[in-house]
Amino acid sequence: MPDGGIGGAGHERGEIWVVDFGSHPERPEQAFVRRAVVVSDDRLHQPRLPMAVVVPATTTVRGIPLHVVVTAQPGNGLRERSAFQVEQVRAVSWSRMVERLGRLDVE
Repeated sequence: MPDGGIGGAGHERGEIWVVDFGSHPERPEQAFVRRAVVVSDDRLHQPRLPMAVVVPATTTVRGIPLHVVVTAQPGNGLRERSAFQVEQVRAVSWSRMVERLGRLDVE
């Protein structure tokens, strides 16, 4: 499902993207290029407001109750089991969204 583009289409809630969070974090912020899930309402995703609210992931699963652990499966774009760090939620510009990898199944 990779698309590599950053246009208005394709930024949908539940999608997994590679996101560039930058290289100069303040402790304990997440940084660098990593996977993240889009959690913002799809109504936010429009060309006049080119941003999305995302939750970054880590492959270091620490068992923190707030983290949502997801197993890699065909279609979601994860390479291995990952913990989505809900406490690290942030809004990012579409220009930081490097590549769409897949989508989480929403129940």
